[in-house]
Amino acid sequence: MIANYYILGSKTRRPASNRTIFTDGAPDATFRSDMDLELSHWIPNRTPGVYKADTSTEICMNFLSRNDTNDWDLAVNNHVDVDGVLAVFTLVHSKQALEHRNTIVQAAEMGDFSGWGDLKAQRLYQGLTLLMDDLKASGTDTQQVYEACFERAFSLLEGAEDDPRIMKGIEALQSSVARIDAGHIIRHEIHSRFVHYHIPAALAEKSLTKALKVPAFNEALQDDMWLHPQARNRLDQEKVQLISVETPDGWYYDLWYPGYMWADTPHSWRAPGFVFNGSTNGYLYGYAPLEEAVQTLRQDEPANGGWTLAKELSPFSSVKGRNFPVVLSFLSEDYEPMASQLAPDRVAMILSRAF
Repeated sequence: MIANYYILGSKTRRPASNRTIFTDGAPDATFRSDMDLELSHWIPNRTPGVYKADTSTEICMNFLSRNDTNDWDLAVNNHVDVDGVLAVFTLVHSKQALEHRNTIVQAAEMGDFSGWGDLKAQRLYQGLTLLMDDLKASGTDTQQVYEACFERAFSLLEGAEDDPRIMKGIEALQSSVARIDAGHIIRHEIHSRFVHYHIPAALAEKSLTKALKVPAFNEALQDDMWLHPQARNRLDQEKVQLISVETPDGWYYDLWYPGYMWADTPHSWRAPGFVFNGSTNGYLYGYAPLEEAVQTLRQDEPANGGWTLAKELSPFSSVKGRNFPVVLSFLSEDYEPMASQLAPDRVAMILSRAF
């Protein structure tokens, strides 16, 4: 294991280092290419191919399985999120991390990609996210945030954490899963890379807000959605996902790309259209078959709104008025979600042909 770690931007003093591992976030100007190592899935990165994986946490796990860490004495990151915390945790507390590898990797995927994880991973993800949010809101220094998160990670991995907000969020996710399994939300796999989820009027009438919400990056699980992306990604993480919401006025639509598309993810399907724009984790988006499908929808659409396609993407931005990884929505001229008059079967048929 590595004895020290440091979070860039902290007001605490950075330890001296003979050899440093920069993990998850991009290295700063102190990176020495002949001595230091990058273990990150951010784009661009200099992670050696032998260690590459979809999350930085799993990259660090792969590194540990092939190396003794004695040659490195400092782990560095530059931001606070679950994958970043768990990547550094893996390097600093290697024995415990390797013992809980699957849980830790799944929790990192839940954070960075809204991926699916089992109950242990859900507890770890939710517990860390709640703590991060609390500490960031209080202005706690990033180094202290990591210290507290490491303590919380040990407690969560041992099953000793009893914050009631953890189970409340998990129960909300489990309710999403139950709605799919019971057919209260209709899942239709059109082909191997395209799936349609339909939220019926009965749920939309109870809360349209819960039907339309697109959560922020690494957001804590809450009872504020009828259909959490983690529930969809339990079955369909490597598919383009069309979400339709039925109302008396028509149907609302969002087209979701896989949530991992912003990162370097060699073990997952790369959906078409993302072009790196030269800025960290930033992309231009353009995919001719989808653009042609959208043009067909625009020609057929009798409602006043517009089928709005993303042009630029990052983990924190997409279609104006929505959020990543939504790449297409039907919106008003003020970029508010609006009901289309095109029926879901037709929209799904047109869009699915693009993939």
